[in-house]
Amino acid sequence: MTHTTLAMHMANELLSVPVAVATLVLAAAALVACSWWASRRLDAERFPLMGVIGAFIFAAQMINFPLPGLPGTSGHLGGGVLLAILLGPAGAVVTMAAILVIQCLVFQDGGLLALGCNVINMGIVPAVLGYGVYRLVLGRKGPAGASRQYVAAFAAAVAGVTAGAALVPIQAHISGVLAIPLRSFLAVMVGVHLVIGAVEGAITFAVVAFVRHVRPAALGADPAAAHQKLSRNALIASLLVTAALLGGVVSWFACGDPDGLEWSYQEHRYTAADAAIANDSSAVAGVEAWQARWAPMPDYGPEGWTSLAGLGGTVLTLVLVYAAARLLRKRRAIQPDDT
Repeated sequence: MTHTTLAMHMANELLSVPVAVATLVLAAAALVACSWWASRRLDAERFPLMGVIGAFIFAAQMINFPLPGLPGTSGHLGGGVLLAILLGPAGAVVTMAAILVIQCLVFQDGGLLALGCNVINMGIVPAVLGYGVYRLVLGRKGPAGASRQYVAAFAAAVAGVTAGAALVPIQAHISGVLAIPLRSFLAVMVGVHLVIGAVEGAITFAVVAFVRHVRPAALGADPAAAHQKLSRNALIASLLVTAALLGGVVSWFACGDPDGLEWSYQEHRYTAADAAIANDSSAVAGVEAWQARWAPMPDYGPEGWTSLAGLGGTVLTLVLVYAAARLLRKRRAIQPDDT
């Protein structure tokens, strides 16, 4: 089948059609459940943040950074754990699903068949598992100190990123497309993503530290008990400006090396194997061709268009997630309170 390099996320060729369909159904069911939960449980402080945090994560994901100790390889922010810390797991899954849909359909970033896996690996697993680690380290009795919260955020990011990455070899193995031993692919993926997770942990730590300093209420603190240096609108404005700078300016200087997933199965050379993946499915090839034909800006456009793609994707994400948040909030307003 024709090989197509995708920018960041899991590609069509890593899956068989039955596994793709099963994971799409599972991801859709989880998304419905998370939407229901968010509409009933997400607090009023966090609803307005969904769109702007989603835009921030989209823009930040465009910044590939070189990995220390792994020349020729890069990583990028996943953002699922950060979303869960700021929005709760349910809000995080809804927001990440919107980001991944835009990346897939508009930019051909991640396969259409792999959309369910990408939602699971980058949204559901980091949001649920990562947030669980975050709460476990943070503790549930009384307000947590700053150091404990930062350690919790870092540990959660490492755990969430690594666990999501570990699912990719398993999903490819179940699909029957692995041309190498599962343990080899799994070991490389986990090793690379432990490094990526450490960098993401540092980024998550920095954002949580900023939000805790200027707007503790956005992290669940009592607005009346904690001093708020920025209003909610000021926090939103600061995140929007940062997202615009990341997507429109910093993305131009992003590392061009293959990211951890792409390197692990396309660039990394395994003993006695010409390729890590062997997928000859005509159905997969057909979906790949359809996606390439209809994506408005595949691979984020021709050379020199990165800034436009970054800004356009940031705005699209803001609009889509904001609309989803408005819908969830409206549903919450018309639903009777649980008694």
